[in-house]
Amino acid sequence: MGEASQVHYCTWCFAQIPAGTTVCPDCGTNLDDYARRTPYQDRLIHALHHPLSETRMGAIIALGMQADPKTISALTDCALEHDGDVIEGLEILHSLQRMPDGPARQAALQRLATEHAAHAVRTRAAAMLRQTATPPS
Repeated sequence: MGEASQVHYCTWCFAQIPAGTTVCPDCGTNLDDYARRTPYQDRLIHALHHPLSETRMGAIIALGMQADPKTISALTDCALEHDGDVIEGLEILHSLQRMPDGPARQAALQRLATEHAAHAVRTRAAAMLRQTATPPS
């Protein structure tokens, strides 16, 4: 097996920091305090801006599993901020699919259907909009 990566990131400013750092030398955040005092969902939402796609993907999946409609806007913004990552955009749609239907979810799907750079994401968002617009038989 290879060595563990020695690249670590501040959980607040995402600056690269040495392993074992407890206070970020760039922003001054006490990393232990941040982890202890910041609610999990807030840390996940903040992680949507992380420079590593793997970290963002973990946050997207975790937020989707929570299915909290308060996270819809943050997920949508993430998809549009990183619109070159098609897999991430599709996973965000999967997370949005788990959310209760309502105006916030509909607005998010509409934004993704019209504003996302990836055809696959726009097409899937439009299909999800059509599914929710169709009255049950």
